[in-house]
Amino acid sequence: MTDATAPRTGGEILIDALRLHGVDTVFCVPGESYLAALDALYGARNQIRVVTCRQEGGAGFMTEAYGKATGKPGICFVTRGPGACNASIGVHTAMQDSTPMILFIGQVAREAMGREGFQEIDYRQMFAPPISKLAMQIDDPARIPELVHHAFQTATSGRQGPVVIALPEDMLVETAAVADGKSYRPVRPYPAPAQLDAVRAMLSEAARPVMVLGGSGWNAMARDAITAFAEANELPVAVSFRRQDIVDNLNDCYIGDLSTSVDPKLVKRVEEADVLLAVGARLGEMTTRGYTTLDSPTPRQKLIHVYPDPEELGRVYQPDLAIAAGMEEFATAVRDLEAIKKPAWSAWTKSGRADYLANLEPNPMPGPVDMPAIIATLRKELPEDTMITVDAGNFSGWPQRFWQFRHYPTEIAPTDGAMGYSVPAGVAAKLAYPDREVVSFVGDGGFMMTGQELATALQHGLAPIIVLVNNGTYGTIRMHQERDYPDRPIATELSNPDFVALARAYGAHGELVERTEDFAPALARARSSGTASLIEIRLDVDVITTRTTLSAIRDRAIAGSA
Repeated sequence: MTDATAPRTGGEILIDALRLHGVDTVFCVPGESYLAALDALYGARNQIRVVTCRQEGGAGFMTEAYGKATGKPGICFVTRGPGACNASIGVHTAMQDSTPMILFIGQVAREAMGREGFQEIDYRQMFAPPISKLAMQIDDPARIPELVHHAFQTATSGRQGPVVIALPEDMLVETAAVADGKSYRPVRPYPAPAQLDAVRAMLSEAARPVMVLGGSGWNAMARDAITAFAEANELPVAVSFRRQDIVDNLNDCYIGDLSTSVDPKLVKRVEEADVLLAVGARLGEMTTRGYTTLDSPTPRQKLIHVYPDPEELGRVYQPDLAIAAGMEEFATAVRDLEAIKKPAWSAWTKSGRADYLANLEPNPMPGPVDMPAIIATLRKELPEDTMITVDAGNFSGWPQRFWQFRHYPTEIAPTDGAMGYSVPAGVAAKLAYPDREVVSFVGDGGFMMTGQELATALQHGLAPIIVLVNNGTYGTIRMHQERDYPDRPIATELSNPDFVALARAYGAHGELVERTEDFAPALARARSSGTASLIEIRLDVDVITTRTTLSAIRDRAIAGSA
């Protein structure tokens, strides 16, 4: 506890507040607008690690990924104007992904506000909800402990998400004598006993239930508890988009993920369910295939919706039973419910599991590179607790479909579909779990957006493995073009650098793979290199998804328009 009678600068009060709240890592691109905070970070350099990033977009992604990986708010500092604009993509990702995060922005001096001073923006307007949970400005250094505490509480309570705080540069050098206060404690609601009884009663009358897990706020205890509940009741468990690590994929209850590479049989199973127990998942557009898997506003299935924020319950789908509860609070409560003996859905669960296992069998594809075989090599060679980060793009279908997630957290991916996420996320994952292996899957388009953060990995002695799938195009958009406007592609072709040479120029290890059989030795060399590495995989553009080819999509579109 700091002596409340000793005056400190706003910068010192701020960094002492971060220490109080347990912050161990700060991501930043330095700026003149928060020099006093940087100086205070120098004084706390033995307690708080400062990770200097190469662009604020990368810093924002690293911060969000660190929040995902640790369950604690990721902390980011950027300068005003252009810096804040660049970092906004990380805030948007944290909001849509419900990730705790706090972005501090250096601001112009208070006397210059409202004059459109150099790089001035009103961040309370720019980052107002819905892009964040809360955006505010601290104008008095004596209020820093109060408002920073409020920021941590807001970022971690209910539906988790980002908070943005503007810091006028003159406020940071002004002094005040103020106590630090107490560290934050997230507020999470508990399910009522009557609600738990209702959950059991609705399940006991079911013949075809499905439990869908998703969202944020999970931890090892919550995961173990919800798994025990599923096993005791033989419940089939699916997961929402890019939340595959919430349940061990080798568990007999696991039936797959509702993602962009979703198994059509899983979609049909959810449609045919008579009771749907959604825990933590918002049941958003990606998970419901454009809000079609469930009827809106009233699903044909009996819907039990569990979510930490009551404002989300009934927002899109009107549930039969709405429960406002945190993940650990709900999971531990249902774990202790009396199990349903000899449930009527045992065969239903087994057939769901059989469908999932069948979906692991790859579809035949042309070309010298077999992506399912490459994922199989990774599964064979890497530890089961390997951290997997995934970018946006069609290439993501291969790790999503064929990698089996065993532990939590091991999947770090943007549910908002932000390109450029995976390389910064790989840096953050390696910082959060330095003893684990990290593999970052990225396309050629996504790498060119934030690939410079490879320099950040090297500067900090981190050794993620970047698996870069290069097909020379913005593949997802090209796929949609061929589906909707066949034979009229435009703006999607990419002219790329020599990625291997680029990686080596940074000081990383580089490998090129053009045939399936070249991947295993390339992976072995990358793992033994002792440094960050990049393995470029040249993939034929025709191999556009895990299930079909670009030419097949084009042919169907042409035939349909004839």
